[in-house]
Amino acid sequence: MMNFFKKSKPEKKPQAAQSIFSAGIPRESDTLPASLKAYSQFIKRVNCPQCGAPKTLPSKTAYLYCDFCGSLMDYDFRAGNAGTNAGLSNTVYHRIIATVQSQMAQARARGDQEECRRIYRHVYTQWLKECPTAVSPRANQDMDFRERFIHYTVECAVAKDFDPRQAELDARMQRLVASLQRIPTLGGAWMAAGPFWEYAALFKQQMEFAYETIHQKGVDALDPDHAPAGVPLRMEYSYFCQAWLPHLSPADGERLLKMYGLDAEYDEFKPIQTDTRKCGCCGSDILALPGARQVVCENCGFTIDVNSHPISCMKCGALLSFPVSADHFACPYCGTDNHRI
Repeated sequence: MMNFFKKSKPEKKPQAAQSIFSAGIPRESDTLPASLKAYSQFIKRVNCPQCGAPKTLPSKTAYLYCDFCGSLMDYDFRAGNAGTNAGLSNTVYHRIIATVQSQMAQARARGDQEECRRIYRHVYTQWLKECPTAVSPRANQDMDFRERFIHYTVECAVAKDFDPRQAELDARMQRLVASLQRIPTLGGAWMAAGPFWEYAALFKQQMEFAYETIHQKGVDALDPDHAPAGVPLRMEYSYFCQAWLPHLSPADGERLLKMYGLDAEYDEFKPIQTDTRKCGCCGSDILALPGARQVVCENCGFTIDVNSHPISCMKCGALLSFPVSADHFACPYCGTDNHRI
């Protein structure tokens, strides 16, 4: 587990590849229309199910971690899409899955779970390459974590696909999707029309069944983030709602959030006093609130101990904070092995 800390230089995050799947999708450096920036001046507010602390600092990643204990709290779809919540990573996923729909349907029809696993692994591996900001930053730095994340995601998908209750719901969902309409607007995002509310209610039911099955089969134990109970389902709700918010009127957007129990979750960010630490894994700046114990580095994704005093590197003198549970690490600046005293 600690091999990562022996590297003298941090690995660079892989860049999203230009391909048929991501062609035409805005990049972080692009100028984006206002229609793609719903809630962009807000931060998502949730209380940590582990320690009860509220989310206080804005997140650079789609995965929201507690500012006090480092637990995974929720998913902010806006942060995973180059500063938007218009469904860009969702678009890439659907483009990838469309290339294997026929093979997937055949595997499901004959009950071939292993073939479904193989196909899903291909899909999620490709998706991670093209949408690195849509997942935990650790998945882009720690290859062991990345493999466990893919395995967990694949097993969740297979558990849902082979739940007998889902077959009828999937058929209903396909009919509803075929009936949904996209109404173009001048200079803005298209607006949803048709049986949207029936579609939204059915998606909610599907996810509730899916995570009930995932828990019964013990698949949730595979989660490399060890998310507290209920958080993955809440993240599904957030993923769905935030993808649709730009395509609904403000009133319907509020209705959707309330339907999923996510109303009033965005507040304007107000600057607050923080202590700046240096991550012992990658050297990046970490902002720590007063009283915080553990903070997830938004660059490398490792959980850092900010409750203890930082140590000075024995060679270059850099003040660094230890990764949680680590008794030594290589200085990200000079590579010197430093031990916890």
